[in-house]
Amino acid sequence: MKQFYEYGQSIYFWLAGIAYLLLMEAIALYYQYALGFYPCALCVQVRAWVVGAMIAATVSVVFRSNLWVRFLGLTLVITFIAGGLHTSWYAWGVENGTVISSCTMGAGFPVFMPLDQWIPFFFGANGPCGQSPDMWFGLSMVETLLVTLGIPLVLLLGQWILHLPHAIVSAVRFAKS
Repeated sequence: MKQFYEYGQSIYFWLAGIAYLLLMEAIALYYQYALGFYPCALCVQVRAWVVGAMIAATVSVVFRSNLWVRFLGLTLVITFIAGGLHTSWYAWGVENGTVISSCTMGAGFPVFMPLDQWIPFFFGANGPCGQSPDMWFGLSMVETLLVTLGIPLVLLLGQWILHLPHAIVSAVRFAKS
């Protein structure tokens, strides 16, 4: 466990996470622009969650020596990955007919952050919901997202649990001084 905790402090942990998230976005863009599978509103929302995780991980890699920044960054990355997983789960329900709903027209971003208007080539929702393309091993893109977001989330939660006692001890020491 100590080695796993120490690995979470290393630059390699954070850079591997950023590279993984970049690869996810690159694959999505490949499917969009090379193969012609345009994303739906839920898909671009997952993209936004992944970009948020990348930003939080990038800040964390820069300030990884500071326990509090690293812990906050880890918490934010977990939050963003969990948000992406939740949205993917909802998209899976739409795809399989277990959720009686569909996507809205447009990307569905809030008025204060219209990512689809700011960066339309990346966050524009031009595809239909419930029709994600097939990927590897017979899984749809949404099913692949459930795996590729779920497994890292478990590892990140393990890191967070290992960081928690250190954060508590640090807070107690700070309060006493």
